[in-house]
Amino acid sequence: MQNKIFLAFVLLTFSTLFWSGNFLVAKLAYNSSLPPLKLSFFRWFIAFLIILPFTYRSIFKNIFLIKKNLKIIIFLSVLSVAIFNSFTYIAMQSTLVINASLMGSIAPLFILFFSFIIFKNKTNFFQFFGIILSIIGVSCIVLKGDVNNLIYLNFTPGDLWMLIAVMAWALYSVMLKKLDINLPQITTLSVMIFFGLIFIFPFYIYESITYDFLPMKISDLFMIFYVAIFAGIFSYLFWNKGVSIIGANRSGVFLHLIPFFSAIWAITFLNEAFAIYHIFGIIFIAIGILFANKKVNL
Repeated sequence: MQNKIFLAFVLLTFSTLFWSGNFLVAKLAYNSSLPPLKLSFFRWFIAFLIILPFTYRSIFKNIFLIKKNLKIIIFLSVLSVAIFNSFTYIAMQSTLVINASLMGSIAPLFILFFSFIIFKNKTNFFQFFGIILSIIGVSCIVLKGDVNNLIYLNFTPGDLWMLIAVMAWALYSVMLKKLDINLPQITTLSVMIFFGLIFIFPFYIYESITYDFLPMKISDLFMIFYVAIFAGIFSYLFWNKGVSIIGANRSGVFLHLIPFFSAIWAITFLNEAFAIYHIFGIIFIAIGILFANKKVNL
């Protein structure tokens, strides 16, 4: 059991690492005039083309099991593939990364809320205390260690888009429990991407009336391939597996690592200096994760 829990920790950590790059790419895409729904559509289209050759046999083999779970698969697909990612990209057009990070940090609270509403799961003291510590750590990073920076946070339509995206992701994480455990994860992901593309496609077409239908720059292709492979395929597989091992409540606190990793991206690629508030943020997030994952009945 300990080895499985350690594996879950590793998978969830890498999943948040890849997703943190998603925020950076979303902002770069906006600066590069790559429209959000085009980025979202081609992200999943490329991801689907990559994994389909490895999953089509499994899809046919598990077709009856897929049909049995079709409603929940489509629901999860709309929440994650369509709403969460598309809304995140839309949000980054009219909000700051700091605002989006703050919105993302409350995802574990929504996970606990939906877990209680849907499955009547109770939150133990350690999970709640761990979430509070992690939020403090996130705040240290996104506020740069200065509470006065809250004064300069002007909420925009993008903040609302991001809030809805976070709620969709939290509900997705909780509803994963409804999936049949006998469904192969990568096979399920393929089917989810397929239905997600169907949902995104008409909105992408509508957006493309104003913009070009295809990516026009090499930099656009690099961004699309990153979010397709790392923030798409790997992050989802890692997250789904991690949640299946330790549950949505304990997994949710790992989402607090996203702002931390986002700071690492900025330090590495934008030459931002490593500050004392990063250290305090890391400490609080790490302790929060340890508390939230203190041994409880699984």
